[in-house]
Amino acid sequence: MIADDALRWDDLRTFLAVARTGTLAGAAVALGVNASTVHRRVAGLEDALGAPLFERDPRGYRVTQLGEVLVPHAEEVEEAVLALRRKARGHDLDARGPVRLTLPETLLSVIAPALASVCEAAPGLLPIVRADDALLDLGRDADLALRPSARPPLDAVGRRLGTIAWAFYGRAEPPEAPRARRARRAPPPVEPLVAYAEGAAKAGQDRVAAPVLFEVSSVGAMHRVLPHVRAFGLLPCYLGDPDARLARRSEPIAEAATDLWLLVHADLRRSARVRALVDLLVPRLEAMMHVLDGRAAAS
Repeated sequence: MIADDALRWDDLRTFLAVARTGTLAGAAVALGVNASTVHRRVAGLEDALGAPLFERDPRGYRVTQLGEVLVPHAEEVEEAVLALRRKARGHDLDARGPVRLTLPETLLSVIAPALASVCEAAPGLLPIVRADDALLDLGRDADLALRPSARPPLDAVGRRLGTIAWAFYGRAEPPEAPRARRARRAPPPVEPLVAYAEGAAKAGQDRVAAPVLFEVSSVGAMHRVLPHVRAFGLLPCYLGDPDARLARRSEPIAEAATDLWLLVHADLRRSARVRALVDLLVPRLEAMMHVLDGRAAAS
């Protein structure tokens, strides 16, 4: 028989972390504890249940049949605990303390001045920036999200700040001397395309009839590649325009444009510190939309 206090939340979330990562070390990193703590909690939960939850092998930990049955129930408990925490934070009346903000890593250089200005205006707020191109779970991993999106998640509320423009860019070549122009009789070769292997930008590049040099998997990779090859590719204008190593090869591509949203989980919209950061950050971001929508290069 299982004692009433045998199933502790710390043990259940440790069980989920091991089930998701497959190793004690991976679970320890995810939870911010050491591996011995993870081992102790798993062993304690198995003792309380009277059955093993994992099979150990050289490759790691694999859930047993009982473990597979328990995972969805443990996830229900996890979501209930997270919802409770969100509700508590959502009724926070103190506009001080940490606020977790997730955004794509490539936006950091544009957003950093606005964040610094917010911190100067409200020294009691502490933005915790999680720069990650993955869509972190709003409410679980972050309080706010600055996210390019055509369709924000249903459990989020927020504001559309404007449009992120994309254009084709290639390496900026030095001016050609007149003598070199006279000597070169053959037309320059067709410039190949560095293409995205996946993602929303594929819609914009599909309109181009050019041989593909190779593919990349992210915007950051494209930005690092283009200054070093004789080829062109799609980049957000906020990355391509200020880079002296690059030159625009096109006007903004309508098919590649994305909306930029500042989103907050619906449970957190009344939190004083989240609200304070939103109120201070939004006008600063709106003031710099000309950088994001490609108008800065034309001014």
